[in-house]
Amino acid sequence: MDSCPCLLTRRALLGATGAAGTAAALSACAPSGGGSPAGQTPGPIPTGGTPVRVGKVSDVAVGSTAAGSANGKDVLIYRPEEASVLAYSAVCPHAGCVVAPAGQEFHCPCHGSIFQPSDGGVQTGPARKPLSRLAAAIDGEWITVSV
Repeated sequence: MDSCPCLLTRRALLGATGAAGTAAALSACAPSGGGSPAGQTPGPIPTGGTPVRVGKVSDVAVGSTAAGSANGKDVLIYRPEEASVLAYSAVCPHAGCVVAPAGQEFHCPCHGSIFQPSDGGVQTGPARKPLSRLAAAIDGEWITVSV
């Protein structure tokens, strides 16, 4: 689990002088614009591995999400446009729970983290790291993912 780099205790926060000091202290741990934690960037897309069919392209409408399995690992799929797909590990970086597709987002049922399908980034915590990106492609009528 990640901890906030500022490591403020409640006592230290309450002891801050004035409202401006409290606001500044709170903003040190707040996510930056767009709901993503500061410094969060998706990791590199891993290369290698054998592409595995996880589902048919026709089963995932443009703009929607889906779940699948590749070599026994749970994966999440997002289809941003007609000719492309993105894939992520379904393991939540917060506590290891299995994240599930929910319309145009990915939701963790354990602690309520919500992830953006466009980059795997955290929209709502407690997770602080993005979902791990996987190599994905459209191969004919199939979506393939390499794990």
